[in-house]
Amino acid sequence: MKRRRDASWTTTNICGIDVANLTQDEALSFIERLIDEDGPHYAAVVNAAKIVLANEDAALKQELLDADVVTADGMSVVWASHLLGRGIKQRVTGIDLFERLVERAALRGWAVYFLGASEESVERLTERFKELHSTLRVAGWHNGYFDRSRSEAISAEIKSSGAALLFVAMGSPAQEHWIGSNLTASGVRFAMGVGGSFDHLSGLSRRAPIWMQRSGLEWFYRLMREPRRLWRRYLFGNAKFAILVIRQRLLSRNRQEVQE
Repeated sequence: MKRRRDASWTTTNICGIDVANLTQDEALSFIERLIDEDGPHYAAVVNAAKIVLANEDAALKQELLDADVVTADGMSVVWASHLLGRGIKQRVTGIDLFERLVERAALRGWAVYFLGASEESVERLTERFKELHSTLRVAGWHNGYFDRSRSEAISAEIKSSGAALLFVAMGSPAQEHWIGSNLTASGVRFAMGVGGSFDHLSGLSRRAPIWMQRSGLEWFYRLMREPRRLWRRYLFGNAKFAILVIRQRLLSRNRQEVQE
């Protein structure tokens, strides 16, 4: 599916994925313009683990390439962009974009739909956003624990709800696969995968302190909280990402030498 590209901003190719060189404000402004147009459109965010996975999962890679905009969710992606010679301005996380888009939805009158996480998490998230934004129109919500054979019925439910914005919290690559397969059928103008944001914003899970977020140490905070579950992911995943970036850097340098 051909997606829109905006000539006002550039991308940096990181291991085969084009990541937008945008600040958070610029990304938000671009997404608002997308929502004002006829849809459907969608945004994605990437960290080191997702880029590694995209290099192993052809469907995920295509879904990221098809997105209207892909931003750097992890600081490792920002650091890699500088190593590759086309530095990205700023880390633009999925959870921060999610919060700001819900705020904009309340101001603009866009109806939102929340899909994913546990029933408790999505319900608490919905109530929290309603408390924060009294004018927010919540078209509906559904937990993420359903058989994928029900995706067609859930897409129809989202469409009949009149939702303009859809936020999917299923983790990667499940959320990207679901959006890629069901975006058009859902009838929304815009969708975005938001990973574990429902759990964080509902209060069921803690996000790293601000200073760790700004220092690019959120991954370390999560590792300390869940070492048994995450140590393999960060040890091997980060090593794979580093190898991919170094390989890309070397190939780029070799091409430059040949051209010279």
